Amino acid sequence: IIMRVLADKAEYDACLADCATRGRLLVVDFTATWCGPCQRIAPVFEALAKEFPQVTFVKVDVDENQETAQACQVSAMPTFKGYQAKSEVFSIRGADEATLRAEISKNAGSKFEGVGQRLGGGGVAGGGAAGEKS
Repeated sequence: IIMRVLADKAEYDACLADCATRGRLLVVDFTATWCGPCQRIAPVFEALAKEFPQVTFVKVDVDENQETAQACQVSAMPTFKGYQAKSEVFSIRGADEATLRAEISKNAGSKFEGVGQRLGGGGVAGGGAAGEKS
């Protein structure tokens, strides 16, 4: 997965609107090239993007895209923000992998019932009983 980096506020606004229209959770990583914790959590952010394909993950470089960082009131890096229908549903300051995963899981799961596939059906629909009768 190639992580999309939003170049400016117009691109950020368009991405926010697109996710709202499609009913997708948008997770934004506000990052900086000089920020050590940002670089350390970057592979985790990319792994989460693979783990949650129903969620849109993007990055904003706060030095390259200061307007968006200011509009979103980002003052520390990394900051992760989640948006649902253009409304902020979570904001996490710092490279807190556990909280980030929990917030994505909570917000992606509750809004996307029936989307995607669950692995390992568990045989709930009488899987074992049918086999015993034959």
